[in-house]
Amino acid sequence: MKAIGGGSSESVTGDDDDGRASKKAFNKLPSSMHKVMSNDDLLIEILLLLPLVSLNLFKRVSKHWLSLITSPSFMIRRTQISAFVPASGLFTLQEAWSSSYNFLSFDSRKKVKRSIVFIPDLETGTKSKIKQSCNGLLLCRDYNNHYYICNPLFSMFKILPPIHPLNSIPSSCFNDFRMAFDPTKSPHYKVVHVGGAQDAADVYGPSIKIQTYSSETGVWTVSDDHFPSSSFFGFWNGIYSNGAIHWISHSNDPFHFKLEIVDRLVLTNIPTPQTLEGEVNDDRKLFGSYGSLLLLCKAPYRSRKFNIYEMKNGCSEWLIKYFVNLDNMLRRTWKLPEDWGCNNIWSIFFGEREEDSFMVIELSGKVLQYKFVTKTVTKLLDLGEGVGRCEHHDFVASFVQV
Repeated sequence: MKAIGGGSSESVTGDDDDGRASKKAFNKLPSSMHKVMSNDDLLIEILLLLPLVSLNLFKRVSKHWLSLITSPSFMIRRTQISAFVPASGLFTLQEAWSSSYNFLSFDSRKKVKRSIVFIPDLETGTKSKIKQSCNGLLLCRDYNNHYYICNPLFSMFKILPPIHPLNSIPSSCFNDFRMAFDPTKSPHYKVVHVGGAQDAADVYGPSIKIQTYSSETGVWTVSDDHFPSSSFFGFWNGIYSNGAIHWISHSNDPFHFKLEIVDRLVLTNIPTPQTLEGEVNDDRKLFGSYGSLLLLCKAPYRSRKFNIYEMKNGCSEWLIKYFVNLDNMLRRTWKLPEDWGCNNIWSIFFGEREEDSFMVIELSGKVLQYKFVTKTVTKLLDLGEGVGRCEHHDFVASFVQV
């Protein structure tokens, strides 16, 4: 594990103004409080009870507090505390050629933090980009195809070892990595690699061989099983939830696939819901939100009506969670393009309370927050007119070491 910037543990999402305010407030405490805070054992027990956002600010009180909060023993103990950690923002990237991200907070009062580089020019000499965000950790890749796991809360990263050189097909379109991490169940994460195998094939092309990296063992393990390549179109957009990686098939078949990776690899598929008229939702997208797997489906034709389903009953069926009609809500202020659909919905987040749940929308160069219960819209960011596809990744704070 390395710290970005030559050993610095400064958070890429930290707020300098909030940090200075925390330090000033600490200095104004009475002497009796200073005595309590000088007892490291007691101080650690107090800090363990704080939410991650507060801990991120308290790192800036002093170098001593920073060393306590970022120590391996503290981080391990903090990961064992299972508590609801709300999403705090998004990492966005507007220029495809760049690797410098902006951090967009869901608190509209905070300014956008710009020019964040996750993995600097170190061993490989090239910049890195985010491939996936998973419950507080980032899977990154540089332009030399080296892969990293990064914890942006502490600006720390780890270089993954190379995968095993199997008898793969170099020109195969299957060469994808996805991460599996749930801090409420384990401090360890896994990375799954899917590649086309030359020694077996099906009618649709090469079969799939899968390798799995475990942070607990530090090695890649190759599965003995072969999987049909026809099931893995769309794996590159897979989302981890409840012990499995889920993705929507990029075909006419209305299925979502699930690759279980808890004990052994098991591939299954589940039909996606149909409309009330029995039609197939051809515009659909998966989301993950604090352990919940969500499916967004847009009504056919030119409607801006969406159904949000939640996976229930042991990952066996979809049940309706929200019905969202953006036609009347957004057309009063913004013009909706004809091709506007699920790809314009960036994120969906559930809160501890129903009224805290919302989704993030991109519309005509503006990033908006829409709350399901109150049906209110708040502008978070103005990207500018004529902005094309903007890369974006969720951020949830995590104390897990990589």
